[in-house]
Amino acid sequence: MIHHRLRPFATPLLAAACFALAGSAYASTTHSAFDDIEDSVATDGFNNLTAARITATQLAAGIASNSETEGGAILRRTSGGAYPASSGLYQFAGNGSTFETVVSDAVDGLTSIVFQTYINVSTGSNGIYGVLAQNNLPRLSFNGGAQFLLSSSQASENLGYTDFFTGEFVASDPNNPNHLTFTWNLASLGVTVPVDSFRITFATDNHAQSLAFQVDQLVAAPVPEPQTAALLLGGMAVITLVARRRTRQH
Repeated sequence: MIHHRLRPFATPLLAAACFALAGSAYASTTHSAFDDIEDSVATDGFNNLTAARITATQLAAGIASNSETEGGAILRRTSGGAYPASSGLYQFAGNGSTFETVVSDAVDGLTSIVFQTYINVSTGSNGIYGVLAQNNLPRLSFNGGAQFLLSSSQASENLGYTDFFTGEFVASDPNNPNHLTFTWNLASLGVTVPVDSFRITFATDNHAQSLAFQVDQLVAAPVPEPQTAALLLGGMAVITLVARRRTRQH
């Protein structure tokens, strides 16, 4: 029958077309609270920021990503007294801390950068804002410059969490927007030059509990070459033909 002859040919044809369209993009998260980022081609995650894994001295010197799919980012505390505690970074006294995440070799064709933070705060009567205070918001500089660009979009989410000190689970609270996502779309920000390196600077205040950070580098999804599009359409046509013939026989 015709469909027996077509089946071995159709599947590799369609698979080849799909592979050609997929390119190198993937989605990856480095903490359970974080989202997969579509079209990400490099992910740097910093989690388990605890005294069991790192020291305050190492944090000040700069620590590398501890995720599996990394883009070469370094997380560094540049001022203040935030230190690795039992569950993450914490600061009891002082004027807060400043940090930077540096990527010295950005991916080719970089079009967007996404920065996710997981910091337990209390924006109600306690007035603990983490990176949400205006002076603490993440800012982007690139190619060794000092542009300090605010993100082109920002999203927040209130997640339940396990308290540092009591070990008890705390339910989601609107005063605790602890999962934040900042996106820099370079085109919308008027960046017209290739970005070869970049730095994200941000700050946290006292009693904010920092559990994890993640940086994703994105490139625009490629437009299929004419021959690739034709290959995909041909593969789909073959699959459709096989399906129709099998339907008629049953």
